[in-house]
Amino acid sequence: MAIVEDPDGHELVALQRMQPSFAGLRVLEIGAGDGRLTRRYAEGAASIVAIDPEEDDIAALREDLPQVDARAIGVESLVLPDAQIDVVLFAWSL
Repeated sequence: MAIVEDPDGHELVALQRMQPSFAGLRVLEIGAGDGRLTRRYAEGAASIVAIDPEEDDIAALREDLPQVDARAIGVESLVLPDAQIDVVLFAWSL
């Protein structure tokens, strides 16, 4: 049986409440998977680094959103220059 993440849509309501606009922001999304959430804000963000350890999911994200810096790594392997990120998102990540 497949897991349906956020079947009631609470995640998107919370995202909209916490960050109504991503316009011009530099975003780090941890546990991005195939870009399910990334698609919701990608158009307005200045830049996005999306990480997930699952190569197949990151490959799908890269195909759908080529403008995203999508990396098949865990957070422990992430290296970014100082002051490069404005917003960090975790969705369904442990």
